[in-house]
Amino acid sequence: MMVNAAELKPGMRICIAGASSDIGQALLEVLAGSDMKIGAHYISASKSLGRFIEAGDCTQTNIKLYGGDLSTQSACDSLIDSFVDWAGGIDSLIHLAGNVKNPSHWEELTADDWKADLDINLSAPFFLARRAMKYMKSYGGRIVLTSTASAKHGGGRFSMAYGVAKAGVECLVKGLAREGASSEILVNAVAPGFIETKFHTDRMERNEQDLKERAKLVPLGRAGKPEDVARMVVYLISQGGNYITGECISVSLSLIHI
Repeated sequence: MMVNAAELKPGMRICIAGASSDIGQALLEVLAGSDMKIGAHYISASKSLGRFIEAGDCTQTNIKLYGGDLSTQSACDSLIDSFVDWAGGIDSLIHLAGNVKNPSHWEELTADDWKADLDINLSAPFFLARRAMKYMKSYGGRIVLTSTASAKHGGGRFSMAYGVAKAGVECLVKGLAREGASSEILVNAVAPGFIETKFHTDRMERNEQDLKERAKLVPLGRAGKPEDVARMVVYLISQGGNYITGECISVSLSLIHI
């Protein structure tokens, strides 16, 4: 699936944190075959990214894989610095990494569980964005972070810290957008609703009946696809997003969250 030249500037340098996620892979599918320099970060699933190189969709000269968790400031800074050293700069940062350490009822969360969810879902995007903005200040850029529909409904009872962290991302987006405006740095977020990803089945351990019940909460009555979110991300870093900043755009909003 090629990118239309009118959508994105040629030769963009894009760093994707969490590229091995379902949405991250969908985004790479959209970008495959382009002349962009893409940094594809993963935590533990490098095989899912290597296939893009092996299939010839992206050559070794325009995609580079980066592994490791992003739970510390130094790890976040290192990812951005390494990408800039390789690509010669950074035009777009896209943060898709996220996790729930222990999918337990909020009454049972430990302090470590709570801190781990805040670290990966709120602290990591802050440190990544701050480091990227350091480079972008001289030429502008785009930053797209990830929230969630549940942040608008008080989070889920089995993912409370995750929801709180994602609500924090929405505050972060507005603050960074204000700070970056004078340097033409546009900062936005996407808030996926019920999207068909392994997060629901593998991480949150929801069964087929759980997914059917969840689909009933969506006005469209079905789960979205990872590419639905990926296309919104592409829009925000494209020419179409030239006058959009400080926004959190929902990709199909659930009526309530359980």
